[in-house]
Amino acid sequence: MAVTFVDFVRGMGTLLFIMVVAGGVAYVGDRVGHQVGRRRLTLFGIRPRYTSTIVAIGTGMLISLVVTVGAILASQQVKTAFFRLSALNTEIATLQSRESELEQKVNTGRLVFPTEALMVPSYLVIHQSDNEATRFKELKAYYVKAVEYMNATYPQLGLKRYTIPADIDQKLKKDVLESPVMIAGLNQNNMLLTVGSAQNLFVNDPIHFVINATPDARRFIKGQPIASIKIPGSSGASANIALQEVQTLVANAARAVQMPPYLATNVQALQILPDVAQMQHMLAKPGTYFMTAYAAEDVYPHTGGVPVVIALSQTPSPAPK
Repeated sequence: MAVTFVDFVRGMGTLLFIMVVAGGVAYVGDRVGHQVGRRRLTLFGIRPRYTSTIVAIGTGMLISLVVTVGAILASQQVKTAFFRLSALNTEIATLQSRESELEQKVNTGRLVFPTEALMVPSYLVIHQSDNEATRFKELKAYYVKAVEYMNATYPQLGLKRYTIPADIDQKLKKDVLESPVMIAGLNQNNMLLTVGSAQNLFVNDPIHFVINATPDARRFIKGQPIASIKIPGSSGASANIALQEVQTLVANAARAVQMPPYLATNVQALQILPDVAQMQHMLAKPGTYFMTAYAAEDVYPHTGGVPVVIALSQTPSPAPK
């Protein structure tokens, strides 16, 4: 591991500090021993010259002890170096081994689910008007059905079955119903619950998932222009490529209004006006054209995606809201 300039300066500063402290300890011990020797003091009947030596050594040891204890009390790093260094080295070795395993898995393993992928096609809406008992009952039923679906589907793809924990009731209440996101969200909207992956899942990994809570607020109003591109006519532009670009812009706009990623990317072109062949015919003519995607209906997270109507015209659309 390369040593950075900051680490080098910090190390040299620490070394210099230790040298100064060591010199100070030696000086103070010498002066105390010298004073004891001049006064010809004795300790336990020992000759004065030996007494001064013992006092000098004892003084140096005492000062070193005080400095060390002070450093331990003042610095967590020093405390770790004295009392947890072996455990820390073990943790580092474990993490390095885990990192190697993950790198090997990424390089050679077969990915089943990427991060933030939807793992269960159904969802649950927790309503503001529901009481706590109703919310828990619906959540527990949704959770059990979600686990049944995943255990019936994903072992065929190479994932290991999921076992419901014994304390699942407490976990659902604490991690979902009583989470800050849920509490804050229910003050203003119903909440949409979905099951997604919180990490990359590879073959032979156990099924792992999280329940995501999203405010079920309206993201787009029916008829609202969501995204638009400008296309010069007679330029050889492809209508199909333009359609793909517009749908990508719609997905980006959905993400910008806090639509969950796996819902934002589900752009559904319910209608294309005119059809693709007629669009291509229009683009072959001179002029400036605008391809615009409009919300086909009021779009909420529970809509399951972003249904749009895509139209091509020579009239610029209003700016997306």
